[in-house]
Amino acid sequence: MLAAERHSRILEQVEQQKTMTVAQLSKLLDVSEVTIRKDLIKLENEGLLSRTHGGATTTRFLPVERSFTEKQGERMEEKERIARQALIYVEPGDTLILGAGSTTMALARLLRQVTGLTIVTNAVNIAMELHSHELHNMILIGGEMRAKSYAVVGPIAEENLRKLSVYKCFIGTDGVHLHEGISTLSVQEGSVNRVMMERARKVYLLADHSKLGEVQFSRFAELAEVDRIITDSFDSEMLEAFLDQGIQVDVAQK
Repeated sequence: MLAAERHSRILEQVEQQKTMTVAQLSKLLDVSEVTIRKDLIKLENEGLLSRTHGGATTTRFLPVERSFTEKQGERMEEKERIARQALIYVEPGDTLILGAGSTTMALARLLRQVTGLTIVTNAVNIAMELHSHELHNMILIGGEMRAKSYAVVGPIAEENLRKLSVYKCFIGTDGVHLHEGISTLSVQEGSVNRVMMERARKVYLLADHSKLGEVQFSRFAELAEVDRIITDSFDSEMLEAFLDQGIQVDVAQK
């Protein structure tokens, strides 16, 4: 299929459905998600559609941050697979930081399987989950709580984190891009994530496939600063590009 024909079909589908995901368009047109993303960039630059988080729409708008409750019900099977893969890297006696998010929450639920952990988190809901295990030394940092994500952020949170050092950090994200790095919709959460990464010897980025190739409002790190990306699926072309840059990637098995 020629690019012009593919662009025409993309515009037709977006017009009919109002919103389409990269995965849907990739399957429909039988081309890679990388190709679709390039097509969407070109069509957006021409003013014919507007890219969104993981797809495209006919209406131009700024991405809207959704609440933890809204995100929790999405792609739970994928997030649980990512969490199980991440659990491989947690050992008895480890000191950990868990950032806020629905995928890190999935990992928190599994930590009852490991003993003797010291866990630092900036997420109130994750702290409550870990407290219910009655197994770990759990530290909830202080600061300003964000209602949407239950994340504790701000100068107080960052200063508290700087007083601690851990072995491993597990964080989520809203966007993972080969050249634009790691990004999120909230400047405050991005800033706290940055400090979390600095206070850990090893950093694991947990991101389902919808975050891959995406760029969001606030970039807080380069990919080279992450020791390993753990995801549920990866377009083969994009995976090859990441590996060529020396980035370690785990694709969780079903």
